[in-house]
Amino acid sequence: MRSKLFILFLLVALTSVAQRRITPVDPTARRDTVTTQPDSVVAPEPEEPKIKGYIYPLFNGLTVNVNILDGVTKLFGQSYGNYEIAAELDLHNRFFPVWEIGLGYADNTPEELNFTYRTKPSLYNRIGMNYNFGYNKEEMSFFYIGVRYGFSFFTYDIDNITMESSYWEETEQLSMTGQKSWAHWGELLGGLRVQVYKNFYMGWTVRYRMMFSYKKNADSQPWFIPGFGPEGSPFGFTYTVGYRFSFGKKDKSKKSEAQPVVE
Repeated sequence: MRSKLFILFLLVALTSVAQRRITPVDPTARRDTVTTQPDSVVAPEPEEPKIKGYIYPLFNGLTVNVNILDGVTKLFGQSYGNYEIAAELDLHNRFFPVWEIGLGYADNTPEELNFTYRTKPSLYNRIGMNYNFGYNKEEMSFFYIGVRYGFSFFTYDIDNITMESSYWEETEQLSMTGQKSWAHWGELLGGLRVQVYKNFYMGWTVRYRMMFSYKKNADSQPWFIPGFGPEGSPFGFTYTVGYRFSFGKKDKSKKSEAQPVVE
């Protein structure tokens, strides 16, 4: 029985070996060189070329802006505000030294307070600079940030001060006129300027104001400061329209540093 199983196993093994196809190898035959294709390299997207220097001249232009926001709010009943005009020099379309000059006024009776505060139109000044991050862009509309230093000398009146006596049950009206004061402050701001048509522009600015100091009088202190606004109000807004005077043209000879492309 074991011999039969061994013979059967041997026959199966020989059959399987016989079914294999053996291909003879010619030792003199030339072996073909197997070449492998390298993996394709995907070229990265080219980076935005960098400009050498400035494409705009040093004295690139001068823009005159007028703040119209307070004039609009006056139509809706606001009884104080600032009217101002600004001159802004354009240096390389990057740095913008600014001088803002205006008149601030007030004739307001604050809610729930017992007096009327008046300031005749008084002069104020703000000087500073704006910065344009996209100074080498073709577009003339841009976002910017800036700083300001402001100061003002003014005189104010406080009228209709109501004094009530609970004992005598009488009411007395007082006034304090000719109160002289001064103030100086700083501002951090950000804004947007949009080219509307050719040399005409519009824009808005958000300002964060920090009072450095102001003069208090013996019996009073200013409620409204020309150029700053109501004392204790840190945020301010301006909306301007302006006209730009161009001084030079863009330098088209500037070459860009293109990034190499991997093929």
